[in-house]
Amino acid sequence: MRVTFLIIFLCFLCYCETYDMIIGDTVHRKMVFHQRIKDFAIPFKKRIKVLTYNDPEKRIIKGVAAIDNDFSHASANITDGGVGFSYVTVRMKSQRHHPLNFEVEIYV
Repeated sequence: MRVTFLIIFLCFLCYCETYDMIIGDTVHRKMVFHQRIKDFAIPFKKRIKVLTYNDPEKRIIKGVAAIDNDFSHASANITDGGVGFSYVTVRMKSQRHHPLNFEVEIYV
């Protein structure tokens, strides 16, 4: 019985997925921007936030990371610019009935 429970528990841990977005190279790069995006939950609604970043020195972006701090099914995607550009627009959308809680990091 314990072995069956352990196997089911391990399968559950492997099934838990995250919806973090990591585009490009973030390892050994200089982080030039970091911001936490938070918005409270509204029943029956999805929360949507858009973040735009323009590098003042016109450096080329090498990596973008949007980490979901709540481990929910929130999603993030790049709608403009991104890796290879000096600007980026990230759109974040929460799951229905859930808050939005992302850490956005940009690397050059």
